[in-house]
Amino acid sequence: MKRTHVSTVIVALLLVTAGCLGAVGTGDDASVDEDPDEELPDEDLSDEELPDADALLEAAIDAESNVETVQGTQTVTIDDGSESVTTTQNVWERAPDQYRADVVESDEPEPIDVMVTDGSTIWMYDEDDNEAVQMDLGFDQADREALNDGFVEAFTTDMNASVEGTDTVADRDVYVLELTADGDDALYESATLWIDQETDYPVKQEVTSSIGQELTTTIAFEEVAFDEEIDDDVFAFEPPEDAEIREFDDLVPQQYDDVDAADADVPFDLPHPDVPAEYTLESVLAGENMVGWSATLQYADDTDSFLTVGVADEAQDPVFEPDSDPVEVGDVDATIREVTETRTIVEWTDDGLTYTVSGELADDELIAIAESIVN
Repeated sequence: MKRTHVSTVIVALLLVTAGCLGAVGTGDDASVDEDPDEELPDEDLSDEELPDADALLEAAIDAESNVETVQGTQTVTIDDGSESVTTTQNVWERAPDQYRADVVESDEPEPIDVMVTDGSTIWMYDEDDNEAVQMDLGFDQADREALNDGFVEAFTTDMNASVEGTDTVADRDVYVLELTADGDDALYESATLWIDQETDYPVKQEVTSSIGQELTTTIAFEEVAFDEEIDDDVFAFEPPEDAEIREFDDLVPQQYDDVDAADADVPFDLPHPDVPAEYTLESVLAGENMVGWSATLQYADDTDSFLTVGVADEAQDPVFEPDSDPVEVGDVDATIREVTETRTIVEWTDDGLTYTVSGELADDELIAIAESIVN
């Protein structure tokens, strides 16, 4: 059974950000050191001699353009506190925008086995289904840099940085840089970067996020080489002759004004739930991606409180089963859990489809909506 892996999203983000987390300050009013030419020590140091956090992070940012190529074997591990899933992949990067990742081994089936970009086109290939998806990036270097800057700013808002010591990763000496949340706008709880002392390149990073579900994602090189020549063919992907070729635009969900219009395009019947009178249908999103079909009905009331009802192929299972409580929805076994402090989700599987009802409503109201779908 195919599962949608967070690692797929991470790799896609790396294509845009080139692994650079950007600059953060070490205090409320601190900023990155304005002297990017400051030299950092390249030997093991005592705690008193460790480099300044801002200068170290600035050097890591510069390394993204100063290092011409990176290649090696990398692991991506996602841990929810009780279970972990690890994927091993061979990766090749060439500045400024060429990248390839080939999955070698994974604890769970991956929806994408090969991802390649030459800077203008991205190919994603699923070996099990022999399906290749092509996406034209459609933006130039200036657009890419602007996107990088926006991601860096969002990712580093309300974070403090400190250098915690030295370590060894992939047989290379590294500095350990800790990032911790310090404000309501922080996107994650904490992060750690292991920055190569010779090249200033981050060879390992670990991020813990609690948005929806607490997950810790670790991306680490087991073997790595810098500035070694990479053949051009590495970044040129040729799908098998018998592969199904699809355009990424065909996999983007379509927006519909009503349920019946979407129902005509999807391979399953969409629900017509009974929702509270104050909620009206805002939109329906439906379409197919690399792991199946899905549709989402979005409702809102006068206070912009949202209520969503979703249905998807059962193949779209999460990497982990989140903590939840059992509940009966009609004669169907379901689960209920808090996604955030104000948002709750009811989920169940029926006749090969997975259904969800979520919103800022009391548990009994959400269950009543779910029962209107089951019955």
